[in-house]
Amino acid sequence: MKLRRSLSAAAAALAAAMLCVAAAHAPADAASHCKGNACTGENPRTQGCGADAHDVPKSTVRAPGGGPSVRLRVSNRCSATWARADKADHGWLFKIEIKEGKSYHGNPSPRAETYTAMVGTSHAYRACIQDIDKQWECSRWF
Repeated sequence: MKLRRSLSAAAAALAAAMLCVAAAHAPADAASHCKGNACTGENPRTQGCGADAHDVPKSTVRAPGGGPSVRLRVSNRCSATWARADKADHGWLFKIEIKEGKSYHGNPSPRAETYTAMVGTSHAYRACIQDIDKQWECSRWF
């Protein structure tokens, strides 16, 4: 009986230790993510919002004259959205714009797609890219 209790206690201690080790090695973005307006200004990757993200239909805008395109991405889990640009030479500028509010800018990279900070989906927002004449081409408001 005493041996059985000792084995049960040892098994419980081992299980608790394994849980602590698993929690310590969990990806940082798995448990820590923002929601809605708390995501505004945050990075979608570090907040873990990219895992379920998808393109917003009919949100793609292309810079006139063959420049890169920018589109909106949205995470339902985080209730947040951001703009993402295709690979392109430096010098282009894109943004996600909040209607009557702040904008978050990004610069495309020739090596990878790049993205802006997020905004909560309760805002009216759109994606824009600056053309060669420094004029903004934008999607419709969502």
